[in-house]
Amino acid sequence: MSGAAHASAAPSLSERLREETRDRHEDLEHRLDWRRRMATREGYLALLTRWWGFHRVFEPAIAASFEPAFAQPRGKLHLLERDLVHFGLTKDTIEALPRFAAGTAFHTRPALLGALYVTEGSTLGGQVIAHHLHRSLGAEIASGGCAYYEGYGKRDTGAMWASFRTFLDRSGEESPPHHVIEGARWTFDALKLWLTAGLPPDSGRAEPSQR
Repeated sequence: MSGAAHASAAPSLSERLREETRDRHEDLEHRLDWRRRMATREGYLALLTRWWGFHRVFEPAIAASFEPAFAQPRGKLHLLERDLVHFGLTKDTIEALPRFAAGTAFHTRPALLGALYVTEGSTLGGQVIAHHLHRSLGAEIASGGCAYYEGYGKRDTGAMWASFRTFLDRSGEESPPHHVIEGARWTFDALKLWLTAGLPPDSGRAEPSQR
């Protein structure tokens, strides 16, 4: 096989990420058990506060490493704050919530790109979760308590994911991909701990999200 043919057959970075993080992705979903976690107002609200704590640290790091035209449309902190205010939290209360400790994992652009693979991929499953929440919690979120999981909306979620994958694959052509993959694997593991803090270790298996 010629070098050119071999190169054309090589998997893209997004394909490698899907395969090489599959175990971490499934482990997070197993532990999170989102259907049971979000069956009550209290459980849903607690999970929103943990997502806020993550994005409050993550998004400034993204803003510092990527161009505004790429980073700003992918910000979700304002959506989380909208949901939390809907449930009665004040801005001061929100700012006092616990925050994720990133350590050195978010200090490089490749690692952050791997983390973005995790968060952008979650918007696909977020559409499923939003539909479930509207059915299960009904009036609790009907007037604006599901902005985070609704994300880009049904119309734009697929397009935003496709756009991100294109950016990701181009990045994989410019630099070695292993740092991106390690960043994604680390983020899945870190979120498993951060989002499930205080939950018993025997949570059931969740329905896999789409990706």
